[in-house]
Amino acid sequence: MINYKSFNLPGNAKLRVRADKIVATVSSKNSNTIELYVEGVMNPWHLPIDEAPSKVIDRVWERHSLETENEYE
Repeated sequence: MINYKSFNLPGNAKLRVRADKIVATVSSKNSNTIELYVEGVMNPWHLPIDEAPSKVIDRVWERHSLETENEYE
């Protein structure tokens, strides 16, 4: 099964990207936009978001599950 990351966009649109194709993300505390760099796509996707950028970045990179795994090592 392919693992996808979903991003809600304005106008009830949704962007789904294969998790293994995401190569970088960029966010700023001063902006509600995330730049999503994807393998095979020349320019980044500029994703407007309606929550804290750090929460979205954590979900993209699955930091919450990494922290949980490290607790048990």
